Amino acid sequence: MDIREFRRILLLTFLLPIAALLIVSGVLSWQIRSANLAVNQLQLIDRNLQRLGQAQKLILDQETGLRGYQLTHDEQFLDLYRGHEGEIVQRLNDVEQTPGLSLPQTTRIRSLRASYLQWKHGFADLQIEAVRTAKDGNPVEVNLRGKAQMDIIRSQFSETMQATTVLRQQSVEVWQERARITRVYLLVLSLLTGTLIAIYMNHQLNRVSLSFQTSVTSLQERADQLFASEQRLRTTLVSIGDGVIVTDGHGLVTMLNPIATELTGWTIDEAFGQPIEDVFDIVNEETRLPIESPIARVKRMDRVMGLANHTILRRRDGTEVHIDDSGAPIRDAEGLMMGVVIVFRDITHEKQTQRILISNERLAVTGRLAATIAHEIHNPLDSVANILYLLRTDSYEEEERRHLLEMADQELSRVTQISRAMLSLYRESRTPVPVELRELLQDLISLISYKIQRAQVTLEQILPETALVEGYPAELRQVFTNLITNAYEAADPGGFVRVELIRLADGARVILTNSGAAIDNQTQQSLFQPFFSTKGERGTGLGLWVSRGILSKHGGRIELESPAFPDGTGVKVTVT
Repeated sequence: MDIREFRRILLLTFLLPIAALLIVSGVLSWQIRSANLAVNQLQLIDRNLQRLGQAQKLILDQETGLRGYQLTHDEQFLDLYRGHEGEIVQRLNDVEQTPGLSLPQTTRIRSLRASYLQWKHGFADLQIEAVRTAKDGNPVEVNLRGKAQMDIIRSQFSETMQATTVLRQQSVEVWQERARITRVYLLVLSLLTGTLIAIYMNHQLNRVSLSFQTSVTSLQERADQLFASEQRLRTTLVSIGDGVIVTDGHGLVTMLNPIATELTGWTIDEAFGQPIEDVFDIVNEETRLPIESPIARVKRMDRVMGLANHTILRRRDGTEVHIDDSGAPIRDAEGLMMGVVIVFRDITHEKQTQRILISNERLAVTGRLAATIAHEIHNPLDSVANILYLLRTDSYEEEERRHLLEMADQELSRVTQISRAMLSLYRESRTPVPVELRELLQDLISLISYKIQRAQVTLEQILPETALVEGYPAELRQVFTNLITNAYEAADPGGFVRVELIRLADGARVILTNSGAAIDNQTQQSLFQPFFSTKGERGTGLGLWVSRGILSKHGGRIELESPAFPDGTGVKVTVT
């Protein structure tokens, strides 16, 4: 049972009693309405009985007043007679207009009203007029007729009131019956509702109980799995060959694996709760300045971040090791960062190996240039020797001797330029300095121009007046020596090599294009790997790999495109 199903059960459990109460309330309202109708009917009957009684009393008052006036001829007795006719008729009309009055009752009321009006106008009014005019208005037969009419009125009143009383008794019985039915309905509905709710609640509680037991079992299984997973993770972290440091969201250390303990010099107990900057103390190898904390970098960039180049970890005892690797955010289920994990490794041995490889490549480049340099120096020195021989003969005029000396000076200047370029080829600089790329490229080209000519390759130079960059001159000379050498060696006889220098707002770009055969995609993917060479025994397989590393150190990049021309030939190397 998931949380949605559980909420649905709770909602139904809450709504079911309310729905049951609403149904019971509806039934009770219906019964109460029926009872109220019966009560209203009973009230109407009581009101009619009251009206009939009042009307009967008023008629008796009229009869009494008439008798007194006949006997005494005193007008005061007529006070009880006068003015009652309208009130009596009104009472009878009110009874007749009662809602729901049966037809027999209506007929009785109409007959009673007619009998009353006949008695009043056909007997009483005539008797009063006869007494006033001193006529014989009191004969026995007339009075007997009046008495007979009054007896009829009394009989009709008695029948009407009796029928109304019977109707009232029936209404009382109906009301009592409805009250009894209401009680029965209330009892039955209460029992039925209670039983249904009890059955439903028992069913739902059984489901919830079963689901709870299942959830407890599932949670126990998950806890066991989580424990096993945690043990596997701990075993993995202990066994992994890299150092691992975990921090919380505030940059406080929460865990180190044994390799991290070995590399930092901090035990887990000592490092726990300490700021990462104290445990993971890193500086730049060249500037010796502190490097931004990987925790701060990961928080700022909110992604996996690699450490800066030339990173040194200062251990707790003061010793130093070269390290390399990355930091990554740890996120919760909602994707919010809750910590950072740093994975690093000791690359001191790799650094030493890389330095040796770079040094070997440098020596290889020097060896390849030795014959060229010897040839380039031999030719001008040979020319100087010939000029000196000619000058010893003393067979030249002063002007000719001066011309020969200028030629000797030019050849010696050329030797000086070549030797200076050779000496500066690997002159180390500990810090980046401004480098004039145009001058650097021209010096390199002057050193290898003889080999380019021997390869029957045309060299095209497109160099601006100046292009300054910050860098290490010896390393940049090594890069471009490798690239220009590769370019003319790849060009076929009769082909060309183009060296183009482009100034940029934040640096420079050097494009080297040759007209040789294109390089297939599979070979391109391996060109920058160490010890991969297309030259066989003539190559070390380190030139492009070292060049890319040097350019990466300078914040640059190297890209290769082949073919470079529409005819499917050529290679273009771009250094930015």
